[in-house]
Amino acid sequence: MDTHTIKAGQRLQVLLTTDSRLHLHKGRLHIWAAPQFLEGVAWQVDTVLSSGALFTAERDGWIELQAIETSELLIQQVESVSWWQSLQQLWHGRPASACHQGGSV
Repeated sequence: MDTHTIKAGQRLQVLLTTDSRLHLHKGRLHIWAAPQFLEGVAWQVDTVLSSGALFTAERDGWIELQAIETSELLIQQVESVSWWQSLQQLWHGRPASACHQGGSV
């Protein structure tokens, strides 16, 4: 967990993993997430948080914060697991009989 104090007008860029959280203890922040694209259309999350608000990252990526007024912010990062690590965990968690039945596929 990281705690940051951002003065009015200052900006902070943060790389977040999916499900990481920002908890604004005091102040007001403007948040911009990296643009998302779908079928040639781009959009960007643009949010203002006030004291006591909680923001949860929906996906991995950079966000930019700008303090509207001096703000105290707690960042709780969630450990990211790559698709390869997930596959390995699934593979090693399976019983040997499920991995090879001795027949053709």
